[in-house]
Amino acid sequence: MDMNYKEKQERILDAAFRIFVERKIEPVSMGEIAEAAGIGRATLFRYYSSKLELVIAVCTREWKKYMDELDRRRPISSVGEIPAIDRLIFTLDGCIALYMNYKELFLYNDNFNHYVSHAGCENSQLKEFHEALYSVNTRLHNMYEKAKEDHSFRTDIPEEEFMRVTVHAMMTFCTYYAGGFIWGSQQSGDYTKELLRMKEMILEYVRPEAEGV
Repeated sequence: MDMNYKEKQERILDAAFRIFVERKIEPVSMGEIAEAAGIGRATLFRYYSSKLELVIAVCTREWKKYMDELDRRRPISSVGEIPAIDRLIFTLDGCIALYMNYKELFLYNDNFNHYVSHAGCENSQLKEFHEALYSVNTRLHNMYEKAKEDHSFRTDIPEEEFMRVTVHAMMTFCTYYAGGFIWGSQQSGDYTKELLRMKEMILEYVRPEAEGV
């Protein structure tokens, strides 16, 4: 691929991500993104035929960067090497680290979910995005299966429900704190200590001794 093409594409995605986080997705026009990226509007449409396509491309890239770094630090294949509870702790800590170092991704992702749900988005349009998140789902499933073997956390809760009340709950807490949506919080505040308390509450809930409670 022409390096100039790739560099220009990255410039577009950088500009779009920055503006979407600052102003949210809905009010931003393709013309504004083209201007911020230093290209013509016609050029932008040669890269992305619609705003929805660009919105999805931005989210796909940002999550892929995060997942690639996660895979580098702890590959999916390593799930069998450590207790399932340690994998869960690693995952919860990853959410908190993302909150501490990259709140923008939480803010964008929340707005992204609202935007695509109201934009009449087809599943086929999200194929690449879902592929970027493949390792997340694989990691979580393997972690749960490992817990069935080593009993390091409770598995009496169905897998999907378990993920909702643990990992997805932590993601939601991080998103709402990042956006200042929690009562009494502010977007500029640092609520890491409260997230760490949430983590401890989750870990207490999933301990094997709590099964059936």
